[in-house]
Amino acid sequence: MKTQAHKGDAKDEKQLILLTLNNYLQGRPVLDTERLRAAFHPDAYIRTIIEGKLVQWTLPQYLDLVARATVQECQPELLSFSWDGDTGSAHVQLTFDTFRFIDRFNLVKLDGQWQIVDKVSYREELPKETVEA
Repeated sequence: MKTQAHKGDAKDEKQLILLTLNNYLQGRPVLDTERLRAAFHPDAYIRTIIEGKLVQWTLPQYLDLVARATVQECQPELLSFSWDGDTGSAHVQLTFDTFRFIDRFNLVKLDGQWQIVDKVSYREELPKETVEA
């Protein structure tokens, strides 16, 4: 992680970034659209590849999709994050029973708050576990 020269500043920035990332990581599994809204910039875009084509949603469209989803067991995990000045990035994953979302975020700091301005997501199918009788 690289940021301001003062260690106190770096600790403060880290906490502010983690607040944003935790809003996503804790909000998405339980479909808490207000917590998700707090993590994203209002003009954010969410992108993924579906059947070989780029698909993207505005934040309101994405929140509508989340609101209509079914709650499933999920293990959220912060893999990494870094920042320089008022821009940053993060790598997270949400692991469900049969698939995992691997997300990469671009972050900006505006008015003292870190926000996700861009999410690129990959869905990875997980192998089905075999159950022995």
